[in-house]
Amino acid sequence: MIGHASLVPVQRTSGELVPRTVPGSAVERYKDIVRQVDQSLERMREHDRERVRLMVGWLIASQERMAAVTEQERVTRGLARVHWEAVVELLWDERWMKIKPMPAPEESVPPRPQQEYDEAMDRAYRALEEAAQKRSLLRRKSA
Repeated sequence: MIGHASLVPVQRTSGELVPRTVPGSAVERYKDIVRQVDQSLERMREHDRERVRLMVGWLIASQERMAAVTEQERVTRGLARVHWEAVVELLWDERWMKIKPMPAPEESVPPRPQQEYDEAMDRAYRALEEAAQKRSLLRRKSA
């Protein structure tokens, strides 16, 4: 009962006897699935592009924060070195005091804003400077 079937495959004919796709046929379903996959893939790529933009923004922000923290550390270490050298100069005449090299940073201190530590260092230095001035004034009177 296959009177319309040809012995030559449809792909090898000139296009005659090429079956038309019927709605709901396997070919139409395949094309629909491929179209859905393409759309899903494009949505996924757009989502990935958006995610990359977001992550690049985070990366730039974190690099800027790291640069700022690194600069703050450099400034703080320099300030500590300047204070240490000034203290050594202040106490140079104190022959009884053994002055050692600048100690390594203490890393076990509780986390606080760096400004608090900088201000504490300045206050301690000023207090030492005032004490040294008072002592030198007392020495002059007794001398």
